[in-house]
Amino acid sequence: MGQITQPVTTNAPAIESFGAGGQMYMAEMWTGFNVSAETINPLFSITATDGGTNSAQLTNLEERRKIGSTMAFRADRLGIRILNFGTGVVTPAQVQEEKRLLASAKITLNLGSNETKVAEFSGLSLMEPVDFVAADSTNTCAVGGGLGGGIGWIKLQMPLEIQANCNIGGTVRFTRAVPAALTSTPNSFGFVVVLQGLKVVKS
Repeated sequence: MGQITQPVTTNAPAIESFGAGGQMYMAEMWTGFNVSAETINPLFSITATDGGTNSAQLTNLEERRKIGSTMAFRADRLGIRILNFGTGVVTPAQVQEEKRLLASAKITLNLGSNETKVAEFSGLSLMEPVDFVAADSTNTCAVGGGLGGGIGWIKLQMPLEIQANCNIGGTVRFTRAVPAALTSTPNSFGFVVVLQGLKVVKS
């Protein structure tokens, strides 16, 4: 008669939210600017509380060019968003200009006091293969190619490690003139770069 064995019950390994060095959680860090006629715009140059126009929506940084002395951030995805701060209805022509602006954007990120370049992306990465906005004058409706169904994030091939007190910098350069439809009313549109990943806060 064979030996009778008892099944062994095992538990899944615990996932720690609080490590020896403090707390770790999923988070986002974003930075941006009000769209103007400027074709070269700095990133990480404003704080959410500095009182600037739309600053609380353009960034969640508490310090310019830094994430703080008690935290570190590891980003594995990057997204680009164009925000409408106006109260009126956005026209199909403005939507088309937003898409043209996104397609012309070149985003550069750098770290450290010597501003070492660590990433460079094009807004083209978030466009559909055929990307357009078409207006139907007969039915007075608009149809957007790629609106809402496009690619929302760029996966970073190497995670971007931002250590405590490390200087963060970057620019967004538009390779064409900013459309007047987006600048005729100042501060009506915002351009935001979002980093998504893990934040570690020391205890």
